[in-house]
Amino acid sequence: MLTSLQNVLSNLRQSPNNIIFNPLTNAGLAIAAILALIADQFGQGYYLIFLITLALVIIGIWQESQKYDLYKHQAIPLPIVIKIANPADSNKALQSLFNIIETENKYKDHKNNLDRYLNISETDLIFNYSCDIYDQEMLKAFLQILRYNLEKLKKKTPQNTIIYLAYIGPISVAIMVGTILATEGVKIFQYNNSSDSYYPVVEISDRKLKESIKEYEKFEWTVTKKGQDRVTIAIDVSSHKINLNDESIENYGDLIYLKSKGSGTIERNEDWLQYSREIFATINMTQQNNYQEIKLVYSIPITLGILVGMTVQQYWPILLTQYENSTYRNLINLQELKLYRGQ
Repeated sequence: MLTSLQNVLSNLRQSPNNIIFNPLTNAGLAIAAILALIADQFGQGYYLIFLITLALVIIGIWQESQKYDLYKHQAIPLPIVIKIANPADSNKALQSLFNIIETENKYKDHKNNLDRYLNISETDLIFNYSCDIYDQEMLKAFLQILRYNLEKLKKKTPQNTIIYLAYIGPISVAIMVGTILATEGVKIFQYNNSSDSYYPVVEISDRKLKESIKEYEKFEWTVTKKGQDRVTIAIDVSSHKINLNDESIENYGDLIYLKSKGSGTIERNEDWLQYSREIFATINMTQQNNYQEIKLVYSIPITLGILVGMTVQQYWPILLTQYENSTYRNLINLQELKLYRGQ
């Protein structure tokens, strides 16, 4: 009790106006003014009015101090929407994340509280890129701005704040976005077409993300050697199957084909991190074979693309591709993004 009282007094010193003049105390003072007029008519009841007003003010200050402490000193969810070359509604996606967060009682009115306590508005939480993804300089500039603004937002929030991420756009850029995200404090949300809403898929832990694997649980894999110094890693998880006979794959170099052992989609309750670990293990093994370049071709969910980006980052010569017009078009080599991690 004493510690709680000390916290209230400390919070009052730091932000007296926000804590004292809150909705409950304001309502209490308004009620007191009305009751005082009534008491004047009867010439009694002043003591009772004083006690009611005092109780409302104390409760209001206590509750507001708890909120202040939550948003200033405790880990909170921070919803982020990243939309790349897609006509979807970013604001609708953000509202979906807020709806999920605000189901927890302590985060009720989370949107307004972010603005009130941390000066973070809705526009600060949405990042839209509407240009051509093949315009490398423009895309790099966007990613630089994205990384910078995410760091600014994290500095505004308490330590260990968790980003609630909804990504809308091509998987190739999802991998790039993954490379600039921290490997801790991110929860990824996937869009559900049938319910037109988002649901949580995985919360990132650096330790779990980079755990070594003992065996391949999620993929079966085959290797086609051609004696080349380049290799394509084709990752097949979604219902749309990769055309391994496409010229962009056949004429590139050696081939490693990772095919999901599952039904073609990753279920919500599956271990998404295990898929990511097995992909990373394959890329790592390939890199140790001294290939000059590793080309990634993929038919995977967006969430898995982000996880792959988090694991590989920007250190290896990995060429990303984009499926377009029934072929796999080269997009960018991840090493070209190195400077966007401040290295």
